[in-house]
Amino acid sequence: MVSTYKLILLLALGGGVFRAGAVSITNSSSADTSLLEIEPSHNNGGQASVISGHIQNPFRTRGLYQFDLTSLPTNTLIQSVVLELTVTAEPGDGLANAAFGLHRMLRPWGEGDKVAVARPGQGEPATAGEATWSHSFYPTNAWTAPGGAADVDFVSSESSFQFIYGTGEAYRFESTPELVADVQAWVNDPPANFGWMLICDDEPTPFTARHFGSREDQGAHPNLEIQFLVPPRIDSAQRVGSEFQLRFTTWPGQSYAVEFHTIRADSPWHLLTNTGLATNVSQRVVADPIVAPQRFYRVVAF
Repeated sequence: MVSTYKLILLLALGGGVFRAGAVSITNSSSADTSLLEIEPSHNNGGQASVISGHIQNPFRTRGLYQFDLTSLPTNTLIQSVVLELTVTAEPGDGLANAAFGLHRMLRPWGEGDKVAVARPGQGEPATAGEATWSHSFYPTNAWTAPGGAADVDFVSSESSFQFIYGTGEAYRFESTPELVADVQAWVNDPPANFGWMLICDDEPTPFTARHFGSREDQGAHPNLEIQFLVPPRIDSAQRVGSEFQLRFTTWPGQSYAVEFHTIRADSPWHLLTNTGLATNVSQRVVADPIVAPQRFYRVVAF
């Protein structure tokens, strides 16, 4: 009886499966700023907009975005990712439409807090630890090349792109395998989350620059929409008196069922209980009277 019970514990602790379903969350950026070639040592991390594109000869701008994903368990399975950015301003002296791409960052950077009133597109002199065109952390950590170098400071290939037109519109950088892979990697390894750089695909062309609402703009801030699944996590399985008790963690937006079957490999699974839709992260305990010498258990999320 003791050896059989040990076998039940082993299988229960590894027995979490899915049937279907996904949970959705939307996060605003946790940090965003612009890199300004026109003022290489300036920062505008506190500005209500992020600028990307070519403003006027010969100056370029690039945007940086980061999103806090630490609320998601590290075993989360990412299903889809969409980034929504809203254009809040465009060049007044000319206008050129172009595509913009998201490039995964390979090194950290500092958002900064500078707000420029007279010349919003030129920022203010950076202080220690702030991102500028010349530095990821001013004044000690220079980019490999001003504005960042491809495949050293950021990935040269795009994770997603979108064609950008005029102001007042929200543009969706749709889910791609690369965008999903970026977020999945950051959830699995939070210290590697350095966000994305937004670069205009037609950067040499003047007047492609756009202002995109930053996290300081409550009416037009960036939105990262994530659909995901959290595998059931069994925390403990033990015998308490004449009962078998299974303890597992629920995730909001997912329903759970505990099922069992006998020792035979071809035995069907039977429903023990259905917990219903979880509304918060919590631990559930399911008890089953011990009526047989051995039994297999699993938790199913759907």
